[in-house]
Amino acid sequence: MEVHAHSHLASGETHTERKKWYHYIWEFLMLFLAVFAGFLAENQREHYIEHQREKQYIRSLIKDIETDTVNIRKMMGWYKYIERSCDSLLNDFGSIGKFYTVKSGRLFSNIINGYPDFIYSDRTMQQLKNAGGLRLIRNLTAVDSIMNYDARVRDILLEEEIIDVYWQKLNEFANTFLNYRRGDEQTKIKTREQLEKEKINFWMFTDAKDAEHLYNMIRYYNRTIRNYMRQLSELKNNGAGLITQLNNQYHIN
Repeated sequence: MEVHAHSHLASGETHTERKKWYHYIWEFLMLFLAVFAGFLAENQREHYIEHQREKQYIRSLIKDIETDTVNIRKMMGWYKYIERSCDSLLNDFGSIGKFYTVKSGRLFSNIINGYPDFIYSDRTMQQLKNAGGLRLIRNLTAVDSIMNYDARVRDILLEEEIIDVYWQKLNEFANTFLNYRRGDEQTKIKTREQLEKEKINFWMFTDAKDAEHLYNMIRYYNRTIRNYMRQLSELKNNGAGLITQLNNQYHIN
């Protein structure tokens, strides 16, 4: 049987002839370069994704701080109202301690009717802490500023607990020493002007020590509120500075 040689083989060449050594080196280099290029591309893609996630966290954090700032402004107005009521009661306490009048009752109600809670918008902060997102924040200055803001909020929440203690005491005092029944009866048959003029007393206590005890509670409550308002103002300024810092460092705007 006749055997025909393949047309691409030169005269005298066979399929069993081995490649030259540099052919293997060249193939290895090409394979290495392909794998290395793929690694670089994948690494670059991961860095890009992480950078985008970082900016998403920063945008979300800025929105949370802006929400905190709006809430603080509203709270400050309410607390200033309570503070003015405390100041008025303390300034006129010489007569208020003897007669619980309509005017003093209105001021006292402003104090014991409650106070606004600070609701921390910490959705993003919790994600950064719990989901390992904080490692995505590569700017160490930004990380320090973010954690400082969070620490200030924690101080605010602790101070709020102290406010609640004094508020509870004032409410307990009111329930013990105010004659609500007498107040309800008198307000049904007399106008506010008549009640104020007649100085009908709605206190049940007659001991001067009870009156001084009330004065002390209002005084400490007022001082606690003032300190709390100072911390709120500092937190609001700190939040505004942090927003500016993050906008500049991450070119959010």
